[in-house]
Amino acid sequence: MMGKEPLVSIIVPAYNVASVLKRCLDSIVAQTYHRIEVVVVDDGSKDATGVIADEMAATDDRIRVIHKENGGVGAARNAALDAACGEWVTFVDADDYLEPDFIASLLAGEECDLMVGGYNTVGANEIPDMEYSMSIAHDEAEMRPLLEEHLTDMTFLCPWGKLFRMSIIKEYGLSFNCDMRIGEDVVLVWNYLTHCSSLALKPGRNYDYYTESADFKYASDEKTALSTIRRIFEPLDKLVAKTGMNPEKARCHILNYYIWLYKLYVKRNYGLKDISRLSGFFRNELISGYFKEYKGRSKDKMLVHLLLKMHLTVVLFLLIKLYY
Repeated sequence: MMGKEPLVSIIVPAYNVASVLKRCLDSIVAQTYHRIEVVVVDDGSKDATGVIADEMAATDDRIRVIHKENGGVGAARNAALDAACGEWVTFVDADDYLEPDFIASLLAGEECDLMVGGYNTVGANEIPDMEYSMSIAHDEAEMRPLLEEHLTDMTFLCPWGKLFRMSIIKEYGLSFNCDMRIGEDVVLVWNYLTHCSSLALKPGRNYDYYTESADFKYASDEKTALSTIRRIFEPLDKLVAKTGMNPEKARCHILNYYIWLYKLYVKRNYGLKDISRLSGFFRNELISGYFKEYKGRSKDKMLVHLLLKMHLTVVLFLLIKLYY
């Protein structure tokens, strides 16, 4: 029976995570579903991450460790994808951990091209927990309402908490874009969805997602923010063409998030000499159009729209510096 169970590859990118890696790997090898391989990528860590990974691999032959020069999380995940042998693949961040039934709960019941489970948030708890009721979409028409409702859930914005078919990843040459500093997760998941003909939401909160308090870690300058938005909208447009879904909720979410990250960057890095950069960002068609279309949804959006309309970019700059 064990030989008939599909092999599941669990990919763990690891960079300077010596304090949490053992907890993560302990939770993986304790899965009630045993036919797994664990590919840990030590991405040029400067602490004991690589040593801990090797020690864990020596105690469980399901763990393999790749040591490579630092290249970022996308490159680490790509290296693991190249080495993985499973029929299914999932990703676990090294500061996260799994409940014992994580894999079993996703494989229970009907198989689909993408199988997504719920999660618990631990740490700062700024993101609410998520649990799904069982939902199966057998074709694009049935996928449409699920995507319209859930495409902006954390589990559809990140590679963790789900099972991907390796055959789809290989057939379409899917990988993480290493040129992107942020947002490559969303692009990978949404690109994968464009090749799916079925989707399952599975009950249970068996992924424990560690969150930190919001800070400036992902603050993005104007070029990064605009480029990331455009790259994320590419697979979104493909999903619209494939399923006929209404993209409004997803587009609003992405625009709102990356505008917020840009404001964080302005607050920390801009001076009065950078007013023209601020003006250029907010007068970009994507950004100005967002505030014009949704100005009635909040006082903040209305205020930004009015300031742009009256060419009061300096006032907008001062408000960002004072209140964001």
